[in-house]
Amino acid sequence: MGQPVQQAPTWQYPPIPIPQPPGGRRRRKKKLTRPLLIGIVALAVLVLATGITLIVRSVGGGDAEAKQSPTAPASTTPSESPSPTPSSPTPTGPRGPTVDEVVKGSRLYTIGPVAASKCVEPAFAPATVPATQQYYTRLMLCLNRTWWLAMKKANLPFRSPKAVVYVGKLSSPCGMQRSVRAAYCLANETIYLPFTVDSVNYTKNPVYARAIMLNTFAHEYGHHVQKLSGILASSLTRQKSMNPTQQLTESRRRELQATCLGAVYLGANAQFTPMSGPLLANWKLLIAHMGDDYAVPRGHDHGNRVSNYQWSIAGYNSKQPNSCNTFTAAPVRVN
Repeated sequence: MGQPVQQAPTWQYPPIPIPQPPGGRRRRKKKLTRPLLIGIVALAVLVLATGITLIVRSVGGGDAEAKQSPTAPASTTPSESPSPTPSSPTPTGPRGPTVDEVVKGSRLYTIGPVAASKCVEPAFAPATVPATQQYYTRLMLCLNRTWWLAMKKANLPFRSPKAVVYVGKLSSPCGMQRSVRAAYCLANETIYLPFTVDSVNYTKNPVYARAIMLNTFAHEYGHHVQKLSGILASSLTRQKSMNPTQQLTESRRRELQATCLGAVYLGANAQFTPMSGPLLANWKLLIAHMGDDYAVPRGHDHGNRVSNYQWSIAGYNSKQPNSCNTFTAAPVRVN
């Protein structure tokens, strides 16, 4: 199952509100008395100078001017009130969560079991590109139902990802897709699914191919759930300041969480797929034999077969995202 391309995160928190300048009424220039009443030239000059001063203070009444003038009226805006430490920045609102807080304490972990979509598995016959595309398109609607309800419960945004079945090579915002394995592209929220892989598996063992396609698609959709909740981009940001060994561990935390989230859906919808008989037996065989142990070339960025099996079972049995918090798990659980 493909790792999302290590692309610069696009996630950003809402900007902190900028306080508005303090209010206040401008002073009206007093109407001068008739020239015949002004008897002394010096007094006229003094009155004129005072009028100019009032005009300058009225027109130039910005923040800096208000702070420098000891006669400026007190502002009704709390952030502009006199402070014993004027050099210290004034808080303008609550700060956004840190990347550590996002990955470890997401609201996604608080929602309990997800709801079943109550979808049966779509018609399965990946012998042609259109048939395979139709399978994933219909399966997408099922996952959308479950995860839309989950994100709504967590007060998080929801958008459906896109699914693209392709043959050979396909250019994407995350680089060239080469029919090696499925991948989720963070930039355009698209799951890329190589037809050749599904077709070959279907030819060899149709039931095992069904288990692979269900599990793979649920896993890649798990990356989309990470994207919507901010976990994916926050994890990528954390990874930038890590050494190579820590970066691999962080990658495994992301991948194993996506695997677990995929299993959460499969478990919640097991009665309706249905996950039973040969399909369930083949899925259990699959999750016991997937991971870095079988990668060519060998890597250590997705987790070994023991970790993949344990996180898959945890998600499937619990049916809740809280069981998928790999970011607070001990390193031994994300090997």
